[in-house]
Amino acid sequence: MQKLILQIIIRQWDKSQLSEQHKQAREDLPDQYPLSSATVALSDGRIMLDQHGDDISGNRINYQLIDENSFLIDRLRIDLKTKTVEFKSRLQADEPPILLTTINEGWIQCQYQWRYRVEEGGFIYWLYENVVINVGFFNEIDTNVFIDNPPQQRFESLVANQ
Repeated sequence: MQKLILQIIIRQWDKSQLSEQHKQAREDLPDQYPLSSATVALSDGRIMLDQHGDDISGNRINYQLIDENSFLIDRLRIDLKTKTVEFKSRLQADEPPILLTTINEGWIQCQYQWRYRVEEGGFIYWLYENVVINVGFFNEIDTNVFIDNPPQQRFESLVANQ
């Protein structure tokens, strides 16, 4: 049985890091990495989750197995049986997900930007982020699975909230 391997990369910044120099530094960061030794196995090893980058607030990424075949991670819903990937642009109950693709071979890359209102130490500020999620179904776990081959499809700027 193939395993679902997810690699999530988060880049976070605040208003003090909006200059062209900061923006260029973020753009120069890779959007795929070798799988780390901290990769987490979920659902009896059927799902592997590898996380890189920033997580200023801690535990930023939420995920859950809805039923035996439906896995939610942040704004993506992935069906483990049909290998479909759906995206939700707004996290509202009345907002239906959008079917992005079915992964028949290789892997895909999804990318979006968002911002959050943060209250900390009596101050309020915006925390901006760029999220990249690499998704693939593989028979074997290879640490270079996202490095050795380019994605079959890229979905960029799925949400742009600045």
